[in-house]
Amino acid sequence: MPSPPDILEVIVVDDGSTDGTASAAERASARIVPLDYNHGKAQALEAGVRAARHDIILFMDADVTGQTTESLSRIMRPVIDGRFEMYVGLRARKTIWLNRLLRLFPIIGGERAVTRRLWDAVPCKHRKRFQIEIALNNTAKQFERGMGFELVTGTVHRVKERKYGIALGLLRRIRMMADILAISIRLYILGTIARSAASLVKGAKGI
Repeated sequence: MPSPPDILEVIVVDDGSTDGTASAAERASARIVPLDYNHGKAQALEAGVRAARHDIILFMDADVTGQTTESLSRIMRPVIDGRFEMYVGLRARKTIWLNRLLRLFPIIGGERAVTRRLWDAVPCKHRKRFQIEIALNNTAKQFERGMGFELVTGTVHRVKERKYGIALGLLRRIRMMADILAISIRLYILGTIARSAASLVKGAKGI
């Protein structure tokens, strides 16, 4: 697939893979950032950001196929044009009710365009494994331009159970969901309680 005109460089973070990722990426003229062992999603993204030369970055999962130059441009353009600090392309489901449910749950997905300043604003303590996606969502809401998303058709995600086998894939999925649940509780529930308590204390002092 040819790169959209908005893409100025392609960086592949080889997160300790053993499947020839680096060789395949080199043949496609990508710049390789090798990691000596599997560090996890957040650390891989961090390595990519450090290597990037530009201030708008498009994150893509290697196990999602079917993207086109048009769909990638639709994800990047809202950030390039300054309408959003982050914009996410979610894989559209075949059934309407599943697509509607996507709007009720935390936005998790690898295909997202972000500004470097948004990435830098995410607290280091939240740059862990799959927690990073929820942390990016939460941090984006603190910016005036915030975040947006849209459903992208035609993409396919290779699920963990298919990549690693049923047992290991399920274990990795459970760990991912535990990560997401933990940070969601910390940021959205405990964080809201803490802010409400601080507001009450401030209001009481003002009386």
